[in-house]
Amino acid sequence: KLGYLETVLIVDVPAGAVLLSEISNAIMIGTSLIIYILVALNISPTVTLTTLIVGAVLLLTFKPFIYKMKQLSYKITALNKELAHHANENIMGIKTVKAAFAEKGVEGKGKDYFAQLKKLRVDISLIKSITRSFIQPVSLIFICAIFYFTYHSPNFNFAALVAIVYLIEKIFTYIQQVQNNLHTINEYVPHLRSVLNYEKKAKDYEEMDRGKKKFVFNKQLQFNHVSFAYNDDRQILTDIDFNIAKGELVGLIGPSGVGKTTLVDLILRLLTPTQGQILLDQQNIKDITLKDWRQKIGYVSQDIFLMNDTVENNIRFYNKTLTKNEIIAVAKMANIYEQIINLPDKFNTIIGERGIMLSVGQRQRIVIARILARQPELLILDEATSALDNESEIKIQEVIKKLKGKITVLVVAHRLSTVIDSGRLIVLEDGRIVEQGPPAKLLEDQGSYFSKVYNLRK
Repeated sequence: KLGYLETVLIVDVPAGAVLLSEISNAIMIGTSLIIYILVALNISPTVTLTTLIVGAVLLLTFKPFIYKMKQLSYKITALNKELAHHANENIMGIKTVKAAFAEKGVEGKGKDYFAQLKKLRVDISLIKSITRSFIQPVSLIFICAIFYFTYHSPNFNFAALVAIVYLIEKIFTYIQQVQNNLHTINEYVPHLRSVLNYEKKAKDYEEMDRGKKKFVFNKQLQFNHVSFAYNDDRQILTDIDFNIAKGELVGLIGPSGVGKTTLVDLILRLLTPTQGQILLDQQNIKDITLKDWRQKIGYVSQDIFLMNDTVENNIRFYNKTLTKNEIIAVAKMANIYEQIINLPDKFNTIIGERGIMLSVGQRQRIVIARILARQPELLILDEATSALDNESEIKIQEVIKKLKGKITVLVVAHRLSTVIDSGRLIVLEDGRIVEQGPPAKLLEDQGSYFSKVYNLRK
């Protein structure tokens, strides 16, 4: 969920460091306690053993409190994640929240989280206070009892009494410190567990790159009878067979939920075919290094990601080798240059969080400029115009026309106007290719999906 990773990094990781420090302190305290016990045993074995029995009884008495502390800490760890998710989710959707006049609902849910956290924190503080305030009176009563019985003993030795009382007081002090350490350790164990669980999940889902070959695209990208199903046996794509020639502009259309995004994810190598192969110049794409593959594939989706930084840095996107002239060139290619130079600070204009200072169309074209700066050999536009107005869509269409023949382009679209100028259309339905061919030819066939939808939307 949104906000979980931030909580792990900002809260759980530092808490894990505190836990390791507490374990180190516990080892040092335990070592000192053993030394004092050995010395005390030499002076008075009976008193020392009695002290150890009392100390053990105290620790056993506190065991339910320690267990309760761990339970409360697990709840706090989970609540921290939920609170971070709630805050992040509603900050990102602040426009919708305000438009729906839902601020009170969002605020109320946030207050509920804080109230739960407050109660849990108070409960933990109460447990700590009870256990910490219990040992000192017990140790004082025990030392007074030892003094009384030893003083009335026929073998009374004042020097030995002073020494044993001092040692017993130290032993109880260390027992209290051990008990405090146990509380702290159990309070922070859930945080360390959270970090370890996240690390395990990250390793479980880590991309395995077994490819060793270089990216070479001279002829075509080919789907060779590719099928894909998820682990729960949900069949998404069945027997997908087509090719995209180098430099070709291909449109991919079809109703929602037919597998268009899954097909794109297969090209991006975010998913692996369950049957069949995806070939690049007759070479299985999984044999190509993932680094090479991702560098040569450009991907633009409707979900625009921009940094709260300058226009230039958003186009550059950590690529320090790009020159200013190259940035200007890709801005012109993406039909955004004129708008950029009209901004207050031109390429040095800060565009705000997620590009809020720009229109949706301008944001989309800056993202396209960023991708073009990488000089991809295959560009995928995945519903890139779905959220745009007509004017912005026309600008994107002009970009696509400029790219036609220069690089290979796959356009995934609901808006048929976006793909009408493509060299070939592929129509998906129920996870299968039901028709493909030039748009003009498909329009002539009155029974084709493309013809029906196109005429319906005219």
